[in-house]
Amino acid sequence: MQSTFDPEISIEKLLFDINGKPIHVLVSYRKGQNEILYSPLSDTRIIVQAPYGVSKEELRKGLQTYLTSQGTKPSGAQKTTRSLTGGTIHIRGYDIPYSVVHNPRRKTLYLSIYPDGRVEVENPGNATEEDIHRFLTSEKEWIYREYYCTRPECPPAREEHTVQINEKLIPYRISRSTRNKRITLKVHGNGAIEVSAPYNTPTDTITAFVESRKSWIAPKIGVHPPENQHGSTLQEGPANTPGEDAGHITWEGHTIPYTIKRNPRAKRTTIKVNQDRKVCVVSPPHVPVTHIHAFMVQNAEWVYTHTIGSVRPLPPKRTYQDGQVFPFLDESLTIRIRRGYELSCSRQGDELLITVPADFTDYHTKMAVKQVVSAFFAEQLSLFALPYFTRYAALLNVPIPRIKTRDQKTKWGACTSKSIILNLRLCMAPRRIIEYVVLHELAHKIHPDHSPRFWNTVESMMPDYKERREYLKKHGHEWIL
Repeated sequence: MQSTFDPEISIEKLLFDINGKPIHVLVSYRKGQNEILYSPLSDTRIIVQAPYGVSKEELRKGLQTYLTSQGTKPSGAQKTTRSLTGGTIHIRGYDIPYSVVHNPRRKTLYLSIYPDGRVEVENPGNATEEDIHRFLTSEKEWIYREYYCTRPECPPAREEHTVQINEKLIPYRISRSTRNKRITLKVHGNGAIEVSAPYNTPTDTITAFVESRKSWIAPKIGVHPPENQHGSTLQEGPANTPGEDAGHITWEGHTIPYTIKRNPRAKRTTIKVNQDRKVCVVSPPHVPVTHIHAFMVQNAEWVYTHTIGSVRPLPPKRTYQDGQVFPFLDESLTIRIRRGYELSCSRQGDELLITVPADFTDYHTKMAVKQVVSAFFAEQLSLFALPYFTRYAALLNVPIPRIKTRDQKTKWGACTSKSIILNLRLCMAPRRIIEYVVLHELAHKIHPDHSPRFWNTVESMMPDYKERREYLKKHGHEWIL
């Protein structure tokens, strides 16, 4: 006899032969139990609750009497009502059969779908046919997903495929799951490509998706276009039609190329000039190319002024290679890259030692180094700026805010109701410039604008703030990550 954790209950498994059919019985002997209670799980499995001291023969006779009273056949099979044995539910063209089993150990209805497609509802005993139907209806979407995954027409959960990129066959893996809501593509650090897709996505749809992303994949796995005999790069696939996604304008004899980027969220056509002075026109999808070109012609002088005609020097290029030097708090920091097992970094004097996994591709090595440098700058900037926040918050009689760092494109700082955000690129600025940005943002806690009162507050704390502000405007473009 096997005891449970409850000293008032003991459990015993028995096997009886009732009218030539084996019946498995799980008996729980309980103190204080006055009668024998039967709870059938199936036609061959029954749970029995019995008082202490009941003999096996008494249990056998009582079980036989119970089965006879339930209308069993001579074989001893239990007869149950049709409404609680199961039925069929119709979902998206499938008539899905389900069975209902009695399980008094459940407190509520419980649903299971097995790998062979069987749908089973466990009924604690108090649920009606209508209750079960409502329960299944509320779980229709889950039932369909899990049932469809057992069907032969369902695509496999895992597939191996290849895609040709610049004359090379590149393997990739497809992973389908009911948890995925859309197709996503990931290139791991070692160059392995994985596509995640919803459980019912056809293979043709996924392979077409990968084909459309080949130009995005290529640099991440180090596959470059082949060169022709003259040394120029051969582009994969048909050439773009002139004017379709790019164009050019002229101003005072200078030709300025531009690219076109369609954005469904764009409400109007805008011109963007990046740090390298490359021009991109962002436009809604419905705007014709001819209208975009006319818009560029109208703004040709402005484009020329901010590109070829700009007097501002180009910012330094960041290659994130071994030996590259970054300005760092009035000093300099040299990047040293090593290969190892996992991504990590440590500072030794004026060097930042970065360990990159040995199997990382060149692209992911660069991204990993940039990630480490950014995280290091963010941490050091917060530590360096904290004393300034403490000092000026006391002078301005405002609470010390929560300090956040972020790589922002246009702002050196931002003041919100709960925090102050510093651009982590300030780590490359002189210390006095960081001090100015901290004071500037803290002053916004008193004056949330740039009114004369705001500047008077800043000047009262920092008389040379104008000089520092001009330095920030003149040299800020040099601090690039």
